[in-house]
Amino acid sequence: MKKDLTHELVDRAREMRNEPTAEESKLWHLYLKNLEPRFIRQKIIGFYIVDFYCPRMKLIIEIDGEQHYLEENAVYEKRREEYLKTQGCKILRFYNSDINKSLKDTETTIYYSCVERAKELGADISVELSEE
Repeated sequence: MKKDLTHELVDRAREMRNEPTAEESKLWHLYLKNLEPRFIRQKIIGFYIVDFYCPRMKLIIEIDGEQHYLEENAVYEKRREEYLKTQGCKILRFYNSDINKSLKDTETTIYYSCVERAKELGADISVELSEE
């Protein structure tokens, strides 16, 4: 049973990487892809898939569409967030509209959250945007 679930998660994460939402694609290609330290798209953590994950900082970035705020998903979303926090992860959440209407503000928030997270961890991690 557990092995089947793992395969399903891997397949689902691959599918989500190959067919990202417009907002995930925009944030990835215009910003996160060139940010150091490196982020990974559609990362499996436990039995959950997160949109973007930086393993060096245990920082998760979630781009939330309407489904995340439906009442029938509230228990799942709460359980998921609690689990991710028990793994030492910090979660940044953005609405789709944040990406579509104010990408620069979103990028600034991510940048300073990365800097702050590195300080929280006491890690010597420099946050840089590479030129590509």
